[in-house]
Amino acid sequence: MNLQSDRSHNGSLSFEEIYEQYYEKVFNFVYMRLLHREDAEDVTEDTFVKAMAAYESYNPEKASYMTWLCTIARNSMIDHIRKAHRDKIIPFDETFDKGEMDHELESLTDDTQKRVFEIFSHLRQEERELLSLRYGMELGYQDIAKLLGIEPKAAAKRVERLLKKCREIGGNDSV
Repeated sequence: MNLQSDRSHNGSLSFEEIYEQYYEKVFNFVYMRLLHREDAEDVTEDTFVKAMAAYESYNPEKASYMTWLCTIARNSMIDHIRKAHRDKIIPFDETFDKGEMDHELESLTDDTQKRVFEIFSHLRQEERELLSLRYGMELGYQDIAKLLGIEPKAAAKRVERLLKKCREIGGNDSV
């Protein structure tokens, strides 16, 4: 498929436009879950390769670009972790050792990024995923609910509780 194909089969964006518009959001979504820059780059690249291969079958009536890419990214993360730990049974939250996380934290230059990373390192994988859907992918509660198989009000309430938890973690000097 040509990245610069014109407005595609469904009258929507070309794949090149999708890539340019959504790359950073997909990367942020993946990074917020994995908390490891190189792995997030690999998974994001894999996501767009898979999306490009499936673009001709994309149906805008079934999902927005964000929801479609998020689904592909979630599956790519699962594949990545399975491949990296093929012979081991390791919970998702324990996929990286403390040394790797320290190295990742040291690579951040912005104090806000460092603080967010520290807070996220104290959250469970499911919690990071929910925040990354809402703020990394900038999905609304309808789309989040659809992806997670819950009601939109439940998604909103979970985000509200999680933000409170993050404020509590962030206010703790021992974090």
